[in-house]
Amino acid sequence: MKWFSAVLLSAICVGALVVAAQDGEAPRILFIAEDDNGKVWANLTLTRQRLDEPYLPMVVGVQNKSKRKAVISRESFRLVGPDGTRYPLAELREVRGEYDKFSADHRMASAAGIPVDVWYRQRHLRETSFFPDIRLSRRPTVIEYATLSRGDGMADLLYFVSPRGLAPGKPFLLEVFPEGWETPLRLRLVLGE
Repeated sequence: MKWFSAVLLSAICVGALVVAAQDGEAPRILFIAEDDNGKVWANLTLTRQRLDEPYLPMVVGVQNKSKRKAVISRESFRLVGPDGTRYPLAELREVRGEYDKFSADHRMASAAGIPVDVWYRQRHLRETSFFPDIRLSRRPTVIEYATLSRGDGMADLLYFVSPRGLAPGKPFLLEVFPEGWETPLRLRLVLGE
């Protein structure tokens, strides 16, 4: 579990904090949505740097607030592009074979703003590894399911096929709907310039 926290907590946030968005506000790198089911975080530091790539990386955290257990799996995540098209998680085999920034992404991934350290200290962080990098990890095992009891969380670097029409300033959605939640939680995202 230490390698997992170390990879996610390595900080590369400099560029995202300096650049200004179209409307004059500083661009946000962390987005949060919450309802009775749970809470979702998305850190877009790395996402902003990969807009022209075929796969879009995003560090995502999920916490279950429901009294029922939530089962996180590959099917729990969808990106909804600016045109309304839904994109599931990419296939690991495709990302490893067709994307040359996979190892670099893992080194640069940041969970800044996602309370991974809090869950880790309280032993409420459930490990997932949807896209492990066999070159960087001592444990390259794919972990595609996690059961989250109330208060439990997970955080992982996820990859989606890059949505059509995605550009700075155009809103898109991250939809999280684990088994056990009554409704999906939708997080509105906008990439700054």
